[in-house]
Amino acid sequence: MVRIAREKRHALLSRRIEENPFINDEELAEEFSVSVATIRLDRMALGIPELRMRIKKRAEAAQAQHHRADVMGDLIECNVGKDAISIMTATEDMVDAAHVVQSRYLYAQADSLTKAVLNLPVCIIAVANLKYKQPVTVGDRLVARAEVIRQRDQKYYVWVKIRKNAKEVFRAKFIVESLE
Repeated sequence: MVRIAREKRHALLSRRIEENPFINDEELAEEFSVSVATIRLDRMALGIPELRMRIKKRAEAAQAQHHRADVMGDLIECNVGKDAISIMTATEDMVDAAHVVQSRYLYAQADSLTKAVLNLPVCIIAVANLKYKQPVTVGDRLVARAEVIRQRDQKYYVWVKIRKNAKEVFRAKFIVESLE
């Protein structure tokens, strides 16, 4: 195979790794008819991490996305270990016969936001102190804010407040235990 100019090889290398981030240096070296050392130097020049780091980065992004998908409502902001905010709009399928949103949906929003802010692989809600303060109806926009108050060993203390129109409608104080 004909030798490719460095600039062109860099462009092709970037595109090839973009297409398949799991390709290793040996495969790239064979594909471009250069040595593995040349591929490593090219990656360093382009700021592309080695295969192990690319896989780790993808896994972390997938895990973060997984946690976001588990949140009841839309995760707006999440500072792991500190605080998080989610927004949920009450829908028709959440209400009971009295057209009031069932408390289990508010609990689910608070619980899922708590687990997202802690970002622990395995945890349980050991203690929950809940207060349903005001009825919620269809169309209400619920803003939940979780805050990690403290941590002692494997226990995390998290407060979640859910508001509609700046009025608190639900409050939860959780003690979460990590099972790692």
